[in-house]
Amino acid sequence: MPTLEQLSPPVHQGHVSSSFGETWRLPLLCLLLLIAIVYNTFFALNAPLPDTNENPLLVAELISYLPYLLACVLVLSTRAPEGRKRWLELGIILLGAVVLRAQLLGIQPNLSRDSWRYLWDARVTLHGFSPYTYAPNHPLLLHLRNMLYENSRFRNVPTIYPPGAQGFYLLSYLLVPDNLPFLKALFSLCEMVSTGLLALLLQRKGFDPARCLIYGWCPVAIVEAALQGHVDALMVMFIMLTLVCSQGTWRGARAVTGLCLALATLTKLYPILLLVVVWRGRRDWWLLITCLLTIALSYIPYLILGHGQIFGFFASYASEVGSMNGGPLALFMYRLSKQTGWPLQVTYAVDLLLVCSVSLWIGIRRLQERISLEASVLILFCVIFLISSHVFPWYTTVLLPPVAMMVGAPWTRASGWSGRALACIGLWYFVCASIFSYFFGTSLNWNLYYTYVYGVTAVFLLLALLLGMRNWRIDRRTRSASQGGPQYIQL
Repeated sequence: MPTLEQLSPPVHQGHVSSSFGETWRLPLLCLLLLIAIVYNTFFALNAPLPDTNENPLLVAELISYLPYLLACVLVLSTRAPEGRKRWLELGIILLGAVVLRAQLLGIQPNLSRDSWRYLWDARVTLHGFSPYTYAPNHPLLLHLRNMLYENSRFRNVPTIYPPGAQGFYLLSYLLVPDNLPFLKALFSLCEMVSTGLLALLLQRKGFDPARCLIYGWCPVAIVEAALQGHVDALMVMFIMLTLVCSQGTWRGARAVTGLCLALATLTKLYPILLLVVVWRGRRDWWLLITCLLTIALSYIPYLILGHGQIFGFFASYASEVGSMNGGPLALFMYRLSKQTGWPLQVTYAVDLLLVCSVSLWIGIRRLQERISLEASVLILFCVIFLISSHVFPWYTTVLLPPVAMMVGAPWTRASGWSGRALACIGLWYFVCASIFSYFFGTSLNWNLYYTYVYGVTAVFLLLALLLGMRNWRIDRRTRSASQGGPQYIQL
């Protein structure tokens, strides 16, 4: 018979003494949060102005990782409190996430000007023009130019953002026109919803809900939403809503899941791949119908407004193969095509084959209930980043919620090294280290970035793969021995 200790959830394994956690965890978390808030105050008061040297801002962001990582280690290595203490701790974590974002809302974006373009798109739409048809510098839009136009970049190309994102920009513009801090506040609110939903999913799985600070307190997520104002915060929220609703048993849960998945797809297109994760089989038609119908209806206004043009600059943007910040496989295929003379269509074929193969494999495993929800999401998004023509720091924040649900101690006395934990740590490192791309900017030599970001991440994933193969062989040999079969390893 298994013991009570063996039946306990993974969150209770590999921890330091429970007395330490019960006594010191909450005070230490409060201390680290206070340090982060004080540092953020200094950071906000001394933030560089737009179009000035951005390196001090990046160095300051790197320093802010210190209290964040210490808080994560504290939560991951100590046992969660029980009863009211657990909810008090979770409340402090959520409050801290709110404060850390609120401190940066008034600072003008310095690393990216995308958020100004969001409001410009809304302004153009409300005046009867399609942002998918007219670039900001088009003569027909001359009378609309204001500070939004002056602060936007890439004025010579139409927009790339799908209708779901455009609807959110319109909401912000209608509530408070031409107000960037308000839009950033809405994005920060989306991140708070995502953090709360992550805590809910963790609680459901028997894990410590305080792990939600892996996303809620992460400097990349905070800076890219509250300071830079990127729309990925909205996409992450809809993805988290999709995952939560997909586990619901209440009436209408499947239709709502399809709606949330559609809204995530209408913010950034690649979340449509999550269909293979949440699909339950042949009779799950309400999810599919709701998802596809929502996507189709959302494009109709822009089909009419733009006389059939609904993709704007997206196709050109997605096909910019060879950009310095591209995904590893995208960069490899581009250089290979340069050396061999292969047409770039070969790259697209490889990308499509990889995505379809992985999606099919995950779909089958999900129907067989042989792979978890969070592992499926993590694998799919890793494939997307592998083949993407651009990988910006704000893109990577979508990996944090599944990492928070899967990460654990890389080594325990009882089980030894954990391949899954190493893979999660490697991807967590990738998210945090992605901000180094800002230091390179338009530099032609990105080899140092590839080494310390892609290279280090690849080492973690390779070690995880080797450990997984070793454990699979050991398990297979153990099962064979227990069944009286031959005790050897098939190579």
